[in-house]
Amino acid sequence: MKKNRLIDKFTFGSLKPAQQIVLSFAGVILTGGFLLWLPISNQASATPAPFLDHLFTSTSAVCVTGLATVIPAYQYSLFGQIVIIFLMQIGGLGLMTMIAAFVIYLGSKMTLSDRLSLLESTNRPGFVDFKKFILNIMKYTFVFEFTGFLIMCIQLIPEYGLWDGMFKSLFTAVSAFCNAGLDVFGPVNMVPYVDNWIMSLTVSALIVMGGLGFGVWFDLSHASKSVLKKNQSLRRIIQRLKSHTKLAVIMTLILIFSGMALILAIEYTNPDSIANLPLSTKLLASLFQSVTLRTAGFSTLNIGLLRPATQMIMIIYMFIGGSPGGTAGGIKTTTFAILILMIVAELRSQKSIIVFGRTIERELFRKAFIIFFMLMATLLTGILLLTLIEPFSWLAIFFEATSAIATVGLSMGITPSLSAAGKIIIIALMYLGRIGPLTLLLSIGDHSKHIKTNDMTYPSANILIG
Repeated sequence: MKKNRLIDKFTFGSLKPAQQIVLSFAGVILTGGFLLWLPISNQASATPAPFLDHLFTSTSAVCVTGLATVIPAYQYSLFGQIVIIFLMQIGGLGLMTMIAAFVIYLGSKMTLSDRLSLLESTNRPGFVDFKKFILNIMKYTFVFEFTGFLIMCIQLIPEYGLWDGMFKSLFTAVSAFCNAGLDVFGPVNMVPYVDNWIMSLTVSALIVMGGLGFGVWFDLSHASKSVLKKNQSLRRIIQRLKSHTKLAVIMTLILIFSGMALILAIEYTNPDSIANLPLSTKLLASLFQSVTLRTAGFSTLNIGLLRPATQMIMIIYMFIGGSPGGTAGGIKTTTFAILILMIVAELRSQKSIIVFGRTIERELFRKAFIIFFMLMATLLTGILLLTLIEPFSWLAIFFEATSAIATVGLSMGITPSLSAAGKIIIIALMYLGRIGPLTLLLSIGDHSKHIKTNDMTYPSANILIG
């Protein structure tokens, strides 16, 4: 009897939601690393890579980052590349989401613990329309990825042939929507498509769609249906959008177009990037590089040849990332917006923060600050460790570490040259960036023991700051 209790205690279903998220991602990463290490996953002509490199690739795919110590197009066979597609899809949607969709498809019921884990992994506030929410995630994912696949086939089939063109279109569509950034084009990523409007705009659109978050798309979809039915005015429909949707969309647009303007201005005369390109291509390249900073990892320019000012701006934008509840990383657009709004409110001596006619609770600011602080502390720790063991410039290491923890995948070209210790640090940053440092802390120990059960207060302390 005692033995059975011990077994029940350590079953996956008995774990806390945060623990299930941490372990599920770790399990998928290790499984993926093993599958990619198998001879069937590697091309016969490729130089055998150590298991650490395959684990690195698996982590990058599951954590939808895009950094790679090997070139997927040259290292992995068709089987290995298919494994990467599945890893990116699992990483983008989340293992719990895919399991839930499968369980619902079979007509079975999920346990309360599984539902709580799913809510936490998708940033969903409650169980309302839970089944519909899960099925919509799968439906929208299929629609967006399949549409992107069809559009890119127009470009890639004539270029690579029917089957290879279709596979590259599928791989790129999944990678773009999941904000993964891995590609099967070769060592130069999407640089050959810097002036290709079909590829650049399609990949950009998929990145934005995946990075906005599923909740935002469901809200926008409901609003668009109301417009088509002409039941309400457009202004009224916009007013009825959720505050989260408005804030996520506005912040995304601000970040994309401000990033585009800054990249265009700084790189306009850089002969190593866009100086020699026509104006229309300059605009397209600047837009693409700004969009990919929403944690996608694709690039149509050589990031290592950009000016240091551009690289610093990219670091800031990568750290902000995309929106919550989607496939993007970073601290998230809404978290950044809440921090800025709170600072503005303090400077104006405002007691309340009002956005779109709604009050933002200061408790939300506390959570936003904790997320910012935890991610920043983890990032600085990673940078410190990398500077101790790697010979690269501080800016290159800063860029690489930020790209890893924000699950972006852009690099100044140092990833393949990292030492074994450096690869392990980047793996840890990618993993922590995907699950979140706060989730990892919540998964350790029983924090309920530290919750105070009385209302005892103490005298205020007068501490000087600033």
